[in-house]
Amino acid sequence: MPKAVFQDIYRALKQNIEDGIFAYQSFLPSEAELTARFDCSRSSVRRALRMLAEDGYVQSQQGKGVRVIRNPALLDISGYNGLETFNELAARLDFTPHTDAVLLEEIVADDGLAETTGFATGSRLTHIMRARRADDIRISTDESFYLADEVPGLTLEIIANSVYAYLEGELGMKIGTSKRTITVEAATENDRRYIDLGEFNAVGVMRSHTFDADGVMIEYTESRQRPGFFAYHETAVRSQR
Repeated sequence: MPKAVFQDIYRALKQNIEDGIFAYQSFLPSEAELTARFDCSRSSVRRALRMLAEDGYVQSQQGKGVRVIRNPALLDISGYNGLETFNELAARLDFTPHTDAVLLEEIVADDGLAETTGFATGSRLTHIMRARRADDIRISTDESFYLADEVPGLTLEIIANSVYAYLEGELGMKIGTSKRTITVEAATENDRRYIDLGEFNAVGVMRSHTFDADGVMIEYTESRQRPGFFAYHETAVRSQR
């Protein structure tokens, strides 16, 4: 059985909910049915359901089952959620995406970069920067650092297309989770150079640490985004006392 089978179950059920196969307020199939459907252990199903609950897709009801609490129809159409690539976002929101590969270099993390990124001092990193456009509007930049031993072979063509498509399609990597910090910050000269800010004097900033399915941190990214284009939705869960 694949080591990360729960990740595959999680993705399949998540997509089913997004596509309306499991409708808002309906109940998912029972654990026994899901175990048979995915030919896996009950513990893998439970782990996948726990991840869905943490992401605000489902809620367990004792004695009844697992109810779908995510309603895609209520989400802001401009919302940015999950580990969605820029090209996937463009397809969902129906705009023409364009990515300019600004920088590609290999570096070694010093103490300062290690503190910023979370990689160990001395780690060999691939450092890239991309500038994004939606139709003709310059909307964001992504500055990323990848663990070079885990993410080999990056090229300007790959980063202008889709790094995640390369990781998943060419390297066979499974992307697991991303921990994010989101702030609003004053625009810098570099922001004004690459982003059409118009009347805005600030940008939305998302700093993320991304892990593969084995829990290895492979990426640190700082995304700086034009206000009014991106929105981020989060589900908060209050602990039961």
